[in-house]
Amino acid sequence: MIVVFGGTGRVGRQIVEQLRREGKAVRVVTRDPASANVAQGVEVVAGDIHDQRTLVRAAAGAEAIVCTVQGGNGKGNNGPRGIEGAGIPSLIGVARDTAVENFVYISSASARADSPVEFFQLKFEVERLLRTSGVPYSIVRPTHLMDTWVETLAESITKKGKATVFGSGASPVSWVAGRDVAKVAAALAMRPGEGWSADLGGPEALPLTKVNELIAASLGLRIKGENKMSAGMLRMMSPLTRPFNEVLARRMQMGALLDAQPQIVDSSAAWARFGEPLSLSAWLKIRR
Repeated sequence: MIVVFGGTGRVGRQIVEQLRREGKAVRVVTRDPASANVAQGVEVVAGDIHDQRTLVRAAAGAEAIVCTVQGGNGKGNNGPRGIEGAGIPSLIGVARDTAVENFVYISSASARADSPVEFFQLKFEVERLLRTSGVPYSIVRPTHLMDTWVETLAESITKKGKATVFGSGASPVSWVAGRDVAKVAAALAMRPGEGWSADLGGPEALPLTKVNELIAASLGLRIKGENKMSAGMLRMMSPLTRPFNEVLARRMQMGALLDAQPQIVDSSAAWARFGEPLSLSAWLKIRR
């Protein structure tokens, strides 16, 4: 049995689909089983990352645990301090006590101890805890997901005909498809943990301006202008926004990082092992 925490989310759902195609028994853990829309044959159980008793029940009999839960889009107790800072460390403790053969953690290529974004600092701390926990593990560190960014950028192009640009828009990024991240995570979950860890980026590095052009072309639309926010503006606005909307403030911080930190990774060794990833153009064709 492979237990997926966050199996109803964007990447988690694709991991579950990959595992089911391989004929694996899968259990999805969610706070609201009644609203979980999962494939036939997938077991769904109630579990809360903040309630260790439910974690113990959900992990019973697990040969592997896949954790895609993250607090980047949450607030309060469901934000980074509650999820990465407390919930996931608790789950790692459960995994140790349950003697799972592999704990597959979906982290981020931006996870760094010195990151200006607390979310990425805390992801780095989870990685460090997992490496020293004694639990067999695998760490998947994707760059920016096509799935998330295309949805955000396409909305502005569709509704206003304008391209949203964070920072200069000229810094290249190794965008990666969620289905490719899921492919790697599922493959790792089906074997014992070996301390594997790698950044996962796509086959090409594209600036945000080019991404907007490709999105518009895939929609058959023309970009009429830009909604541009400089890195300086994003850094200035983030603390002012936080008291009213901490999720938006966090996204502003992340947008500012597009220019502040390198966003290109060489994942050729990982893809040689797990199969070639999709380019953005190929992913956009499949998405339509």
